[in-house]
Amino acid sequence: MADGRLRLRQYLALLSSTSIAVMGVMWVWSRRRAKKSGKAHEENSTSKKPPAELHMSFDPKEMQPWDATRFRFIRRLQDACRNHGQVNLMFDTVDSCLVAVKQMPNWWICQSHGEFLEEHSAETELPWQDIGCVRFLESVGYPFLCRLQSVARDDNHTYLVFAYATEGDLFSMAVKGPSPGSEREMHFKPLVRQLFQGLKELHEVSVVHRDISPENVVCSIDCASDKQEIKLIDFGMALPTRYTASLGQAVGKPSYIAPEMHHEGSYDAFLADAFSAGVVVYALLLQDYPWITTKPGGCKRFEYVEKHGLRAYMMKQKVRGTSFKIGECMSEPLKELLIGLLNFDPAQRLTLGECSYPHRRRSVWDGEWLKAG
Repeated sequence: MADGRLRLRQYLALLSSTSIAVMGVMWVWSRRRAKKSGKAHEENSTSKKPPAELHMSFDPKEMQPWDATRFRFIRRLQDACRNHGQVNLMFDTVDSCLVAVKQMPNWWICQSHGEFLEEHSAETELPWQDIGCVRFLESVGYPFLCRLQSVARDDNHTYLVFAYATEGDLFSMAVKGPSPGSEREMHFKPLVRQLFQGLKELHEVSVVHRDISPENVVCSIDCASDKQEIKLIDFGMALPTRYTASLGQAVGKPSYIAPEMHHEGSYDAFLADAFSAGVVVYALLLQDYPWITTKPGGCKRFEYVEKHGLRAYMMKQKVRGTSFKIGECMSEPLKELLIGLLNFDPAQRLTLGECSYPHRRRSVWDGEWLKAG
């Protein structure tokens, strides 16, 4: 009997030591796996960071000779005034598809980014930065982007060949659709959701646009789902950093510039993009601008909002061409969204939900307007 109890104790001791050994091996294995996973995640995150200078993502040596026989001109889409050129709709006879071709004179774009800065030191919209930013975003699989198919040049011009956005830009879409009100809100809500998501994902790869406007947001129909898809364009003012100094020189279009960009000092460009997106939503749904400029002393409407608040402005200002007040043609959840996005104090402004902000900070996704419908 005693021998039996002894053998039982020896067996249990052996079993216990074996379990401890197995657990030890498993712990070491799990730690190594976690370390490798963490290292891989870190390397993956690092690979998604843009270069210190966005233009570096494109080497001018990659420039191809322009094949005039391949592309057939259809019509001019718009002027590219800041770049002294134009954007044309053309037919690619090789790939049998429509493309948007941005054409700029060589004397303007120069031979490289460095030469451009020397020749046009006062410019804020940088074409080589635009090309490099698009190339970087393509490399990380950013989905809200018109694909840059090629960059080519002849003796007189440089050509950027982009995938064609079939539905045009939000500026042209804003003149269509139902009148301001609940029906228009529901009509454009899917595009607003995509705009917010597109900017959020842009910020997650450490790029800020700084020139968000309806003209720089285009739309295409996805062949597979038959749904409208938002694409961002014109990254000539983009930067690979969240915080930047304005130096008293704001960039972007006057109505969309965040107020803090008019003052010297550093500002959070994520929140500046969010403010611009708020103006885009306002313009899209009300078919009007809330103000002409955010520059101090430049617009009485802006000064009124600064003094009395956006809600008071909504109850005072009429929808263009009607006798209805803006507040009467807008749901309460939409008012809350716009009041949050267009807050003049960036510390109180709604974010676009970027992971870099504390969880307690409210974003556009916390409001009822995006959740409903």
